[in-house]
Amino acid sequence: MARKERKGAVRKRSRVQRRERQFGRRLLFVLKPLSLLVLLGGLGFGVSRFLMSVGDISVERVAFAGDIQHTPQAQLVERVNPHLHTGYLGLDLDAIKDSLEEEPWVLHARVERAWPRSLKVTVEEQSPIAYWGRKALLNHRGEIFVPENLPKQLALPTLNGPDAASVAVMRAYQLTAQLLGDTGIELSQFSLDEQGQWSAVTRGSVVIRLGREQPVQNMRRFLLVYREALSSRFAEVQQVDTRYINGIAVDWRGKRS
Repeated sequence: MARKERKGAVRKRSRVQRRERQFGRRLLFVLKPLSLLVLLGGLGFGVSRFLMSVGDISVERVAFAGDIQHTPQAQLVERVNPHLHTGYLGLDLDAIKDSLEEEPWVLHARVERAWPRSLKVTVEEQSPIAYWGRKALLNHRGEIFVPENLPKQLALPTLNGPDAASVAVMRAYQLTAQLLGDTGIELSQFSLDEQGQWSAVTRGSVVIRLGREQPVQNMRRFLLVYREALSSRFAEVQQVDTRYINGIAVDWRGKRS
């Protein structure tokens, strides 16, 4: 009887131990996700506190880069300053870029954060290729821009025409100037008037009338006559009119021919 009782006691203890191990595994199964959640929650709280502290960092320095010749730095600073109150991470870089590009001489601006407390602004200024009328300039893309103080002494031709035709006028001028390249003739003005008439004025004040259509083709016709008959006497010419089907008309200084 004693042996049977001991065997029964052993079985009972084994069942109890198995139940304890099973309970332990179940408890561990429950606690692991809870521990992970607590860990993630703590980590998220820490990151949040860190971002909040970084968000309070102010911008201490704004650095300007690029070949800036025409835009006073004080004006660029005035464009940037209103955006700095948001702090380093709160900066709206696109809004700063848009504000800078409202400056007439600024063609393009790139705005970047520079860790830890700086802002870098790289400015590309306009490259004027001509005056546009008396109050504006034309860039290399045929776009009109109007500086507050228009420089008067730039060695540039003057192009004229409707604002909507600025690109067409620029292209016609460039093609015409290329045609004249080997002649030594330089143009000081190139125009499209309200009636659609094209004309050019040389630096020697010779007016070349190019008609309503095909100003470049008409300039080619002028060059044929220039090379054959006018090159040696061009300083005596006052005006050339290419608006004739079979030739050109020449007005001489002091007389008409």
